[in-house]
Formats: sequence, structure tokens, C-alpha cells
Amino acid sequence: MDVDYKKKMDEQLSSASEYAIFESLKHPVSIISKDSQILYGNRAYYEFFQTGDKDIRLDWEHPFFPEYRKRIAQSYLAALHGTEKRCFAIVNSPSGNHLPVEIYLFPMFSGGAVSSILSLMIIVDDRLLSFDRSTLSIISEENFQYDNLHFEFSPMPIVRVSDEMQIVKCSHSLEGFIGYSADEILNEKAITLDGLFSSDSDKVKKAIGNLLTGETTFRRIGEVKIAGRDGEIKIANLTMYPIVEDKEITAVEIIMEDITKIKELKDKINAVNRIRLLTDITKGFLHSLNNTINVLLSKTQLLLQITEKDSVIEGIQMMEESALEIASQVKRVQNFIGSAQETGEEMAEPLVEIVEDAIEFSKMQFKVYDFDNTKSIRVDKKYFSSVYVSTNTRLLREIITSIILKVSASIQKSGTIVITLRQNHDLHLTVEAEKDKAAALPPAAPFFVNIFSGIDIRQVAEIINLKILEEESPESYAIKAIFPSRMLSDRDKRESETPEYKLRDLDIIIVEDEIPLQKILFELFDKMGNRVFICDDGRKAIEEFKMRPYDIVITDYGIPGITGIELSARIKEIKEDTLTILLSGWMLDNPKAYRNVVDLFLPKPFKLDVLLKKISKIISEKRK
Repeated sequence: MDVDYKKKMDEQLSSASEYAIFESLKHPVSIISKDSQILYGNRAYYEFFQTGDKDIRLDWEHPFFPEYRKRIAQSYLAALHGTEKRCFAIVNSPSGNHLPVEIYLFPMFSGGAVSSILSLMIIVDDRLLSFDRSTLSIISEENFQYDNLHFEFSPMPIVRVSDEMQIVKCSHSLEGFIGYSADEILNEKAITLDGLFSSDSDKVKKAIGNLLTGETTFRRIGEVKIAGRDGEIKIANLTMYPIVEDKEITAVEIIMEDITKIKELKDKINAVNRIRLLTDITKGFLHSLNNTINVLLSKTQLLLQITEKDSVIEGIQMMEESALEIASQVKRVQNFIGSAQETGEEMAEPLVEIVEDAIEFSKMQFKVYDFDNTKSIRVDKKYFSSVYVSTNTRLLREIITSIILKVSASIQKSGTIVITLRQNHDLHLTVEAEKDKAAALPPAAPFFVNIFSGIDIRQVAEIINLKILEEESPESYAIKAIFPSRMLSDRDKRESETPEYKLRDLDIIIVEDEIPLQKILFELFDKMGNRVFICDDGRKAIEEFKMRPYDIVITDYGIPGITGIELSARIKEIKEDTLTILLSGWMLDNPKAYRNVVDLFLPKPFKLDVLLKKISKIISEKRK
């Protein structure tokens, strides 16, 4: 024995002298590699197992009782993932004694990753003194009873597969997992191994084969599809280990860890993250597009003031109209993907404009239909009222858009959606479409949900007291929205013409990092006879303002240094009566919240004459 041990020690210590400290311990110590090889064992280890020249592996022949191999395998897997573990086992010694041992497994790291496992075993003379209180049965006489209890009370579904790839045993918990009882599976053969593991059966059967031949001691397969009754698919992680009887592997046991809900939640989180990323990218794109349109729109307006040739004026006017149309489209998209008005704040807007926004947003989807050649949908509008409504107008846009898309789903190939706005005793909006007469199949009933919230349209409409009615016949399908009288606004919201106030002899500071827009705004106010200072940084603007207080500060929201809102607040602290104008290509959540520091908020793109009129109006009101 001493010669054999010395031989092994000479081989190991030549490459692992750092383990020599374990020679002083009386307990068996070993170092196990990631592929289950014994890299090192101290003297106590080899004396305990009395292996002589035989290498020890964690294979199916190792000396632990079969029912404890699963615990060792699971603890070993956990240690490979960096977790300290301990487990209890019974060792069948060469002398035939059943030796109870406590096994402690410690992960060993190299370069931040687990490189091997340190195993320490302590022989327990009295098993009742062990930390494991679940090992009170007599192993040699109660294997069968232990096995039955294991299947009877296991909270996780378990199946045992024979060497012929047949399901020979299963736990009662399997029925709650897939819907088949143990009797149906074992006696009636209601489902086979191929049927149980669905599309992953080949992968599972290959792993079972490797375990049956002793190539591996255990396997873990993640995210396997499990087919249940009525075609329901579950997702589970599988832990697989061999069953040994009379020193032969006769079967493989599979424990299923249900992760269906976790997988669904993970997929939802990933989908939310993708949508959030897409929304952020879209917001960034729209911001850049707003700035570009703003430059184009402003430059055309300046050119119109100095150009005299009719042909040139006509061309510039066409450019202006195109820029305004794009700006209107951008605004609609921003209204839908932004977070403005989520608090439910009421606004008064013309109902026709809200409906037009919903139509334009729906048309974006209709263009996708046309591109895919799946549908051709036209919109016919009939407005018999120009009333204003006071409500959460963003939510109202969402509801009307959802209604239009819901009605469009009743059109299979081509058709026209008719949108009618009429006011008699009540104000009602009707969205109607004729069903395809030549359609071979009846249209599938679309879900009656708000596409933005996923909630039933009626439930969303109840938030603003909007009444929704569905009307369907073999020829047509319609949804009617009836507006409560309290939502209608009696005030004439058309902005009265403000007498133009000449903006001359003023000190104006413009804080803008877009160079083309800097030049345009400088040219605009400089030609009117003002003293204009251009700055592209918020902190520099504050320093300039301290040296020479200005009458007007026009600032973009997203400027280097600090935001435009922060700049406006600092300006008001220095000189309260300075007029602060905030421009932004971003959609701000609630601009009204900053009205104590921002006198005028103007979203980009804007028309120069609108900017001048609004500034003139504020100055005129202050002078009064």
C-alpha cells in the first residue's frame, strides 16, 4: 500500500505540489477536475478507498450507494457553478461495511472561473449526528420503500426510462405537470418518450444513451419542450442520472424542473426591452428629423421674404408645404410613442384633428398591407361637425386608431372604411366597412382590444366616459363612439389674430447646437434690428448672461452642459423678467410643469412666423 501510494504521490506532486498541505489532514481530501477526473488525493483518501493502482472516477462504478449518487451529482454541478455545497452519502467499502460520510465540495477558481472542485469527506460514526436528517432509513433493507416514497412525494415530475427507451415509472407530480396520469402513461401507453419530449426527443434520447453506456455520470439539459395533454407545451430543465442495480446500469431517471412561467416572463421582458430599444431609436430618429425639417422650413420662409420671381416663390412654397406635411406626420408618431398626457390631463382640441391623426396613423399600417399585397384599404371621411373636445386627447387618439384598425380587420382583400362625424342630439363618430362580397371565407373575428394597451377598447373608453357600440350584419361591420356632452367644449379655441409687435432693439441670446438653425435664427432676429449672441453650450450661456443680462433667451432643450429647462431656471434666478423660449425636437412629458421658468414652449419643427407672433403676444401682454 505504501509503495502504491508513494507512486501516486510522486506522479501528482510533480505537477501539484500546492496540494501538499492536505497531507497533514486525517480526513480524505481530493481535487476533482471539471470532467470528473481525480487530479489529486491525499494519503487519507487513498487509504479510505484502498484503490491501489486503480484510478478513481466519478463514474457509475464509484463506491457510493446508487440513491446517493444523484445528490452527489447535483452538488457537484452546483459547485461547478461556483456554489459551496455539502451532501450526505453511504460508501460501500471493500470490506463490505456501509460507511456514512459527509461530503463538502468547494469550488476552486482560476482566472475568475471554476477550474476544479475541492472535496473533503468526514466519516460519521453515528448517522443521527449528521447534518442530513433525511437519511434515517436502513439502506440495505429499505431501498424499495425509499424508491417508492421518492416517486410518491417528489414535488418535481420524475420519469424513469429503461434501456429500451420505454417509460417504466413516473411520479404522481407528473400528472399535474402534463395532464396524463401515471396509469395512462404506464398501462395505456397514452404518450411515448418521443411524444413527451416533443421536438427535443432526439436530444433527450441521445443523453439517455450516453448515461446508459456509462459515458457520463449525469446530464443537465436546459429548456426542453414537454408536450402535455391537448397539445399544451411546457418548458422544463432536465436533470438526468443513471440507476444502478447489481453493478449494472439498468435505467435512467429524469427530473423535470418546470420553467414555463419563467421562460414566458423572460420572453416578455426581452420583448419589452426590444420595444423599448426600438422606441428609443425611433425617438432619436424623430428628433434628428425634426431638426432637419426645422432648418428646411425656416430657410424656405426666409427665402420667401427676399425672393421676387414667381417661379422661384412657387417652388419654395412647394418645399414649405412638403416640410409642413412631414412635420405633421412626425408629430403624430411622437404623440403615439411619447409619454405625454399619461397622467390623464385634459386638453381641448378640435375633434376633427384628433380623428385625422388617428387616420394617418392607421394609414401607416395600411401601407404595410399594400406592400405585402395582403389588403387594399381606402378611407372615406364625412365630417358634419367641427366641435372641440376637452379630454385626455392622447388616449382618445389611441382609442380611435384602435377602432379603425379593428374595423379594417373585417376587410379580407380590399374595401373602403367610411368615417362619419355627426352631431344631432349626441355627438357620435362612426367607423364602418362593407365586408368583401367575393370573399371565399368569412373574416376571422378580430380581437376587440386597444392596440396600445392590450385592453378591451370598451374598458379603455370608460376611462374618459366614451360609449362604444358594435354593429354587425352579413354585409357590414361598424363601431360607433358616442361622446358625453360634458366632453364637448363650447369655447371657440381658434387663436385670435394678435397685433404684430415689432421685435426691435432687443438683446437676444440663442442657445442652439445645430449650426444651420443657429444661422437661421441669427439672420431672422439680426435683420429685425436686434443684438443677437449665439452660443452652443448651456453653461457658457449662463456666464454670458451674467456679464450682460438679455431681454430674451431662446434655447434648445438638448444642449451641451445643462438642459434648456435648467438653463431657463438659472436665467429666471438672475433676471426674473427675462423672456425664456424653449425649443425642442423631443416630446416633453408635461411642458406645463415648467411654466414658472419657461414662458413659451415651441416643439420643433416650427414656423418662423409662429415663433415671432407668439413672442410678440407675450411681450405685448407683459407691457399691458
